Amino acid sequence: MSPQRPPPPALLAPGAASHGAYAPGRDQRLPAVDDRLVAPESRAEIVDGRVYRTMGANPPHATQHAEVTHVFAGVLASGYSVAVDMLTRADADSDAAPDVSIFPSAADGQTGGRQLEEIAFEVLDTERLAHATDKVEKFAKRGVRRLFAVKVASRTVYEWNHEHHDWTALDPSQEIVDRCFRVPLPVAALLDRVLADDTVARALLAARNRVLEDALAAREARGEARGEARGEARGEARGARRSLAASVLRVLERRGVAVDEAERARVLDCDAMETLALWLDRAATAESTRDVFDG
Repeated sequence: MSPQRPPPPALLAPGAASHGAYAPGRDQRLPAVDDRLVAPESRAEIVDGRVYRTMGANPPHATQHAEVTHVFAGVLASGYSVAVDMLTRADADSDAAPDVSIFPSAADGQTGGRQLEEIAFEVLDTERLAHATDKVEKFAKRGVRRLFAVKVASRTVYEWNHEHHDWTALDPSQEIVDRCFRVPLPVAALLDRVLADDTVARALLAARNRVLEDALAAREARGEARGEARGEARGEARGARRSLAASVLRVLERRGVAVDEAERARVLDCDAMETLALWLDRAATAESTRDVFDG
């Protein structure tokens, strides 16, 4: 992405909406996130009033875009959508597009347009991490809750630290737990196709995907390795439940919420994926275990 001279008239979106919306935690009025400075599909972005031309990519940069989108789309929780290269109006002088955005599917209650993304993701090839920082800082100020970047060359995933205004490298063994995701997302799954497929499969099982359930039922009906099919299905289901239960306890531990032995056993012994998913959502903001179990 390279800076250009001020935009020609063709870059200006005709009839752009003029309604505004308040950004979380800020006093000044900002444009709506879907109020354009540049015409969609013009392959341009504006950051601090400067026009940047966005170019097509070659592998491995281009293929990494697809890999990241694949795993994000596969694990999305109900009520969320994913988009690629979707323009977001960050402020009066900035209209830029993250490589991947995850945002609520419902319309914004104030503007009637789309809501601000909760997660944004940048993919970098040979560029320095600093190249993404200016744009990411704009999104952070606008109120994007979580921002990530992946460096293709070094196979490293970073998360933006809002408190320190800098990037933090994530360990590949870590999991990204978030209300936007149906199951925890291993950091390594953003870099490894096999792990990405496994993660998506766990999400589909947790969602009781109709195709998977029909396939298992048909396999049993045909009598093809009936015992093996049941054992594999149960084993995968148990694995998914154990993973989800462990994530509930891990989130509570990281938040400093005390969990006694009876409560720990209640989580680990729970067989209902829907209940565990609900507890995981509550654990992200819980101040006590009562907030998790009683809502």
